[in-house]
Amino acid sequence: MISTFLQASSLEEALRQKAEYGSSSMFIAGGTEINRLRTSVHCSTVISLKKLGLNQIVKSGTSCTIGSCSTFQSLVESAEIPAYLKESARYCGSLQRRNMATIGGNVVLQRDDSYLMPTLVAAKARLLLANLDQDGALCEENIPIREYLGSKEHFVDSLLLAVILNKPTRFVSSLRFARTVQSPAAVTLALGADLSSGSAHDVRICAAVKGSGLFRLPEQEEAISNGTYEALDKELTFSIPSVQFVDDATGSQRYKRYMLGTGLAMLFRLCVESIGKGGAS
Repeated sequence: MISTFLQASSLEEALRQKAEYGSSSMFIAGGTEINRLRTSVHCSTVISLKKLGLNQIVKSGTSCTIGSCSTFQSLVESAEIPAYLKESARYCGSLQRRNMATIGGNVVLQRDDSYLMPTLVAAKARLLLANLDQDGALCEENIPIREYLGSKEHFVDSLLLAVILNKPTRFVSSLRFARTVQSPAAVTLALGADLSSGSAHDVRICAAVKGSGLFRLPEQEEAISNGTYEALDKELTFSIPSVQFVDDATGSQRYKRYMLGTGLAMLFRLCVESIGKGGAS
């Protein structure tokens, strides 16, 4: 239950407040998760980022920097955002929610039905984080999103400032499998690859599976990169010991495995069809 609401007027103040209140506090932007029924987020103190100007979308050369407080709807409406990220933002079917939910919140929460994380991992996005050093001075860190995905606990006290897309010609595409546009997704899957050599390399595949979490598929990434992947429309068996598939309201274990296999085959075909065309998909 939220008992304290703090309004930060600077990045330094936000981080000092986070350090003071510790694990009982969270940063808040749109607030869609904190205020959601049966939310997984539990805190007594929230630190508002509303006045920090983190809602700008800036294109500089081939790089696009998206402020962490940019809403899903602002992604959809911005001319600077690539089509693949607009598509992922539209997976959130509620216009009201898109006007509240932020890219930063979706990244930080890493929900198992995340709208954006699979796509951002496939796109090889980078994250700009802020912390305070030992002397209390503001310091920034620019890291690949895969590092954030793999070591989330290391960045628990960091403030996400922006998401950076700096690979404008990379192929990226995603799929979402849910009963309705408003329902939680059973599976959200994205594939990204560099096609500049005439074949797919530097492949990233990321899945959000309800009940199982967010994870990459390194075996399939390697197979596509070295040309040994066979796009078969059948259930795949993943050699990822940490991933447990579960039966729930979004679908059975078998259904989720099947949609992962089928979805990956579909994305692979789109990737192959895009070779030679250039540009992000």
